[in-house]
Amino acid sequence: MKAIYQKIPQLIARGEVGAYCTVVDTSGSTPQKSGAKLLILPSLENIGTLGGGCVEAEARQKAIDSISKGGRHLLEFQLDNDYGWDDGLICGGQMKIFIDLPKTQVEYDLFTTLQDLCDQKTPLFIATIVESNVNSRVIGQKRLVSKSGQTVSNFSAPNLASQVDKIGADVLQSNVPKLCSLDFDQGEALVFVEPIQPRPTLLIAGAGHIGQALCHLGNWIDFDVVVVDDRADLASRQYLPDSHQVIVGDIATELGRYPIDELTYVVIVTRGHNHDEEALHAVVNSNARYIGLIGSRRKIKLIFDDLVELGVSTDRLNTVFAPIGLDISSKTVPEIAVSIASQLIQVRNTHIGSKHNHQPKPMPTVKAVG
Repeated sequence: MKAIYQKIPQLIARGEVGAYCTVVDTSGSTPQKSGAKLLILPSLENIGTLGGGCVEAEARQKAIDSISKGGRHLLEFQLDNDYGWDDGLICGGQMKIFIDLPKTQVEYDLFTTLQDLCDQKTPLFIATIVESNVNSRVIGQKRLVSKSGQTVSNFSAPNLASQVDKIGADVLQSNVPKLCSLDFDQGEALVFVEPIQPRPTLLIAGAGHIGQALCHLGNWIDFDVVVVDDRADLASRQYLPDSHQVIVGDIATELGRYPIDELTYVVIVTRGHNHDEEALHAVVNSNARYIGLIGSRRKIKLIFDDLVELGVSTDRLNTVFAPIGLDISSKTVPEIAVSIASQLIQVRNTHIGSKHNHQPKPMPTVKAVG
């Protein structure tokens, strides 16, 4: 998504038009869900995906036609034999895809503001009119509202904006996009209201083989990746080209200094037992959305026992994912990194407003003190 949001204002600034395609509604089994995006550049190159297959191919052709002829369109697809006979894509669901042509100054301001707010880790929603039964001129009008109150909008109907703002607050809370049918002074409109949550931070303690592999995957799955290690030869752009920040220093000290919040996911994969224990001690009482610790169950129990003796509560330790990662019988470094990345996705895709709302896997028993 980030690449799409960056490219749209660049196109507008150059006076070029790309086709901005968004899945705005689905039902049943579909290759993508609401919010999936594809940007087709004037060169006809793609950024993003609508799920591939026949649907994307047809939507892409319609979008290319829109670039040359103009016009915004809401496409509807029934995923049955008509769209699946040649490649096996018989999902049985329905999809609605909106083809947009952002080109105005307001849209430039909106997507530029979106990037600034995401960099500031500020949640926001964007509402887009995708269909109107009376006034086609409102189709494509947009409204951005951030959680901090910042607004960019070209909505021409004030009463529509007030309705959308109420829906947007609920959409931000649930983190689920919504296609709404709303009445306004110029008729009825379909409005797609989409939450845009800030990219979370993946804070990796350890720049060894697993840390390097996870850094690559973390960037690929839309995390801002920060790696901490005390070995300057490993904690470098040479070994961590996908990182957003590399911190060289004592691991526990640097973790203690880092501004961990509910958008931070901490993965502890250092080179040894002592470093792992010190790293966990530094973050276990933080507001991190996720804390994961690598190691055998025996090692984890020893670390937990030590931390209990240092005053860490068993309740806090029971929020730690340890052993880390989903159980996919991983053995190699890439497989271990994939298992950890999968678990990060699993946690991220649960309700964003609840902290530590996962069901931790059974932990080694830790002994109480006192």
